[in-house]
Amino acid sequence: MASMSSISVALSGLRAAQAGLSITGHNVSNSSVLGYTRQQSIQQDFSYRNLGSSPVGSLKMQVGLGTSVAQIRQLRNKFYDATYREENSSGSYYGVKYTAGEEVNTIIGELQSEYKAQDVITDVWNSINEMSKNPSAIETRSTFIQSCVSFINKMQDINKSLFEYQMNLNSQVKNEVDNINNIISQIADLNQQIEEIEVDGSRANDLRDARNNLLDELSGYLDIEIKETPVGNGNSTRVDILFQGNELLVGNIAQKIGLKYCNGDYPFVEPVFTSSTEILSSNDTSTPLFPNLATEDLGTNSTNTKGSLKGLLVSRGEVIGNYTMTDAEVGNFSIPNIQKKIDTLVHEIVTLLNNASESGIGLDGNAGIPIFVRKSGATGAENPNDYDSLFTLNNIEINPELLEGDGYNKLGFSKNGDKDDNTILIELSEKWKNPINSLEGSSIDGYYKKIITDFAVDVQEDREKLESKIGTIDLAENKRLTISGVSLDEELSNMLKFQHAYNSAAKIVNVIDGMMDRIINGTGRVGI
Repeated sequence: MASMSSISVALSGLRAAQAGLSITGHNVSNSSVLGYTRQQSIQQDFSYRNLGSSPVGSLKMQVGLGTSVAQIRQLRNKFYDATYREENSSGSYYGVKYTAGEEVNTIIGELQSEYKAQDVITDVWNSINEMSKNPSAIETRSTFIQSCVSFINKMQDINKSLFEYQMNLNSQVKNEVDNINNIISQIADLNQQIEEIEVDGSRANDLRDARNNLLDELSGYLDIEIKETPVGNGNSTRVDILFQGNELLVGNIAQKIGLKYCNGDYPFVEPVFTSSTEILSSNDTSTPLFPNLATEDLGTNSTNTKGSLKGLLVSRGEVIGNYTMTDAEVGNFSIPNIQKKIDTLVHEIVTLLNNASESGIGLDGNAGIPIFVRKSGATGAENPNDYDSLFTLNNIEINPELLEGDGYNKLGFSKNGDKDDNTILIELSEKWKNPINSLEGSSIDGYYKKIITDFAVDVQEDREKLESKIGTIDLAENKRLTISGVSLDEELSNMLKFQHAYNSAAKIVNVIDGMMDRIINGTGRVGI
């Protein structure tokens, strides 16, 4: 009986060593797989057989009956996981903001262009100065008209490019919402698979890796809260996901994220909690994911700057900015703020030039005509509640009368009718250089430079924050890898350890097998 007991003990060691070798091989073969978590076999004493009482105290005399693999566990640290995902969420926000900022900076600064917006603004002022030297010259007047055409075309091109980029970001918002829904659905499926496999005490470690990888990816889109809940007999756990107190996935029931229009006047969408697969109207009452995006604190020390989806929404905005809007209407949004400032500058230039021309007399002896008119055909005073009446970039064009053969005669730059009178032009030139309240105290000449400079500073701040976050993300990932990453040197050491254990157990089995063979087959035979 002792031999049978011994071979049982040896076989348990053989099986435990074999499991260790198998896990080590699995670790090595997956060492280069992104997101793989190192696994480890946990051995425990199988059982004991009592031989009697110890003469010392109440201790029992026992002998072990072998070993078993209690668990094949993953080496992960939940704190490091949470730290990584938090930093990844923040880094993704600034990554999107910086990328969008660079694109906008290229559009408004036109770093690759030989003919910048600042140049066309300067050309208008230069043509005014040239015209003031010889007010009746056809050449200077024609040059002035052409500079105004170039100015409005250039600013409208910038405005168009900004809107097109807004639409590009709008498409990215839609794609990210689809990705989020897809990831949540995959996690729900993995929850179910893991629970089914682990119901008998097994461990679905590779499926857990897949789930953790999806959680890492999801943390880049949204600032999520993750809760791990025991299910069944407690051997398995289910992952529940919350976002700002709202349930994204609880009890394997996914909350779908849909879209609705931000504003009835614009094509931009925002994410909301809804089961609808269609884009909802702007007056729909579904709960937005980011209800206070325009006004919430997104400053340097804010904890609200997380998730690439939020970064896209902040960069894109919910409106197309124009000079009539207040700061509250454009809120925290990057592109609408730029659009508002550019439109304000254009409006100041347009109204300044129109007022100058309409206040004087042309070379034809008639009252001067406006240099710019509204595409809508509206005339009279501007009305903030009537878009068609506004001199905003999408509604401005050069006066067609000025483009006619004798259009230069209709510029009303003479105050008293004298063809050589340059009074209005001198006043216009001075106003151009004077500070204007609506331009934040800058002159026309300097305001566009200020727009570019201020925005470049904001982009640089986003870049610095992104670089800082990249450092913290790398640090968090390195800490995770110190625990969950596969070290080939360590695995080689484990392989040798389990190989020796396997060989030792095998030798014991062979020895006992030989002894039993001798006893069974050799006992009682004469001469042996």
